[in-house]
Amino acid sequence: MEFEFRHALPAPVETVWAAIENIETVALCIPGVVRVEREDADRYVGALRIKVGPISLELGGLVTVELLDAASRTLRFLGEAKDRRVPGQIKSRATLIVTAHADGGSELYLHSDTHILGKIGEFGQPVVRKKTEQVLREFSQNLSRQLIGDDPAG
Repeated sequence: MEFEFRHALPAPVETVWAAIENIETVALCIPGVVRVEREDADRYVGALRIKVGPISLELGGLVTVELLDAASRTLRFLGEAKDRRVPGQIKSRATLIVTAHADGGSELYLHSDTHILGKIGEFGQPVVRKKTEQVLREFSQNLSRQLIGDDPAG
């Protein structure tokens, strides 16, 4: 399943990019993230609690940063996660790009190619797509609040 998402942010591109580069902090803007820890230079382990349809999941997984390029303000990563109780796996490769707006703000663009396997994949594309759009909207709203100083992470 492919997703594309765009959202305007209330800060200059340099400020947004500086926030994006701090993976451990920006990850906390994702609704449901309960833990993020750096494993090595390009790998992070973490957990996400999320409800999809009638099922609550706690996904534990690994995120590998494949590209973190300040010149093009591009982050590309691979995320892989599983729930201990519900058989299945989620694997997603995503690219996030930050561009400048003429008004002095920024735009966040995200493209992801996501594969949902096993029991988790049986929720159906419409349910998964709706939940993903909700999570992306909340992430960008939380990031916006963090950028203006109303930090959602605490």
